[in-house]
Amino acid sequence: MKPFGRIKMRRHRVFLLCTVGLCVISFLHYYKALHYVSLLRELSAPYPNIQSFIMVTGFFWKEKATPLAGAPPEEGPPPALRPSSTGDQDPEVMDSQGAPELRVGEGLGAPHPWYRPEELQRGELGATEDLRVREQDHKLIVKPRHPSVPAHLKPDPPIKEEEEEEEEEEEEEEEVREKKRPPTSSAHDSVTALGDLHQRTFHLRDDPTAYFVRTKAGALCFRQGTEMAPPREDAAKVVAATAAAASQRKILELQEAVNPPAPRPRRGKRLVKCVCRPGWHGPYCGVPTMVHHSNLPTKERLMPREVPRRVINAINVNHEFDLLHVRFHELARAVDLFLVCESNFTAYGEGRPLRFLRLLLNGTYDYVRHKILYVFLDHFPEGGRQDGWIADDYLRTFLTRNGMSRVVGMRPDDVFLINDADEIPAQEGILFLKLYDGWTEPFAIHMRKSLYGFFWKQLGSLEVVSGCTVGMLFAVYDSDGIRLRRREYYTMPGFRKYENDTGHILVQWAIGSPFHFAGWHCSWCFSPEGIYFKLISAQNGDFPRWGDYEDKRDLDYIRDLIRTGGWFDGSVQEYPPSDTKEHMYAPKYMFNNYKHYRYLLENPYSRPEKVTEE
Repeated sequence: MKPFGRIKMRRHRVFLLCTVGLCVISFLHYYKALHYVSLLRELSAPYPNIQSFIMVTGFFWKEKATPLAGAPPEEGPPPALRPSSTGDQDPEVMDSQGAPELRVGEGLGAPHPWYRPEELQRGELGATEDLRVREQDHKLIVKPRHPSVPAHLKPDPPIKEEEEEEEEEEEEEEEVREKKRPPTSSAHDSVTALGDLHQRTFHLRDDPTAYFVRTKAGALCFRQGTEMAPPREDAAKVVAATAAAASQRKILELQEAVNPPAPRPRRGKRLVKCVCRPGWHGPYCGVPTMVHHSNLPTKERLMPREVPRRVINAINVNHEFDLLHVRFHELARAVDLFLVCESNFTAYGEGRPLRFLRLLLNGTYDYVRHKILYVFLDHFPEGGRQDGWIADDYLRTFLTRNGMSRVVGMRPDDVFLINDADEIPAQEGILFLKLYDGWTEPFAIHMRKSLYGFFWKQLGSLEVVSGCTVGMLFAVYDSDGIRLRRREYYTMPGFRKYENDTGHILVQWAIGSPFHFAGWHCSWCFSPEGIYFKLISAQNGDFPRWGDYEDKRDLDYIRDLIRTGGWFDGSVQEYPPSDTKEHMYAPKYMFNNYKHYRYLLENPYSRPEKVTEE
């Protein structure tokens, strides 16, 4: 019996050793990916990232992935509305291993990104210089497209001559007539003026801006987020002070001899620190509050980059021109390229003039023109009239694939950001993505929600998946922007391969939080005339399609909706109190041009409260 017992013990030992060996091999195989996410931190966080836990468990149990819930509706109060999404498709150049081949470093000696046709340049009449003067005077380039403001909200006009006042009244009346008048330029004229603008390429350049500065103590600090020491006195003042104190030199020397200076403390790493300004965090003072309070699981791994990423922001535009100015001024410092897509068809399938193209060519956007790549969609997708969501999705698909195929010099770690025209990310969050390594992807953005204007603030925040690296866009999303907007990246065919190639686990996170906004989403933020145009051009899938009802298109009815904050179905939601002085109320550029944007910052149709006398 003893030999049999020994044989049995040996078998147990062999089995135990094999089990331990398999565990060690499995641990070493997945260690590189698992060490990026702290499970204890994820599970103990106030808002656990369930998606991260699902992906980690997916490494061990090959179960079918279950898509998470989609993004919440982007259109404020109406429960029937879905988030606006669009995208595009275009074959990518693949290398021998089947990965997208990015054209890195091409065209370093190329000319300016793109130029207008010569016949269009001759009609400019010095628009650039005129725009600079307007910018210096804090005046907008485009005339305000806002409704007539009630008398009790109008500012006191400056003292002018009667003739000037009459001229201004005539101009205002002419603007109102122009709003109601259909555009005179036909779609054919717009396409003729297009030339080859929609076929030109854009050469990405590295941003030469010195965002970080090294102090005398050796600390590397982010300029915008660091309290800098006051400048030293001028050399002349120092020399004068030295000459004035020459007679006191012997006395000073005697005092120094009697009271020798105390030995200086030895410098250590703890003394080499950046002093952060309010709203900035981290050892380099480069992490904004919206990232500091986010659910990013790798905050302790953040490091400044030696060479900033290039950021590409893609948007579809219809008639959101006031908000487009706000976007350009808010993000011009952080974004290297704006992909702006315009179609000569509405989302409903009817023809429309290329209004953004006309503004682009007449000099309206000259202050940011060197960063704009124009994308022209000249056709309407098949089946878009029957199913409006086909047309809505196709807009983003075409924007992404056509636009990105014309960008030269991209790197896989550059940032791709896609938004609706009424979604404006804050500059600080995008700068963080540009300047830091260590964050995961894809990323969403928590935005402050409002309706008709920033004065009707809605509860909570709107979290929209908005971006990733260029490498992930090509490898996982197949260059399709609409796929990025959805929360199903872990079901994509290239998901696992991209993780293995990069060595990074993909963990979705969001810039900001429901209490720390990282941008603004202003839904239906137009004048009554702009809301009317949005109603009649809406896609045939967002039911009920309010533009089909004549009474809903009445301008007086629309003005009353703006006044009360109501919706087209007759409902009125509860709005939390808001104040223009609150943090993240609206982008800074709007306050700098308050007169122009007053119709979005203050309710233009609010009625003064009646004071009852007892």
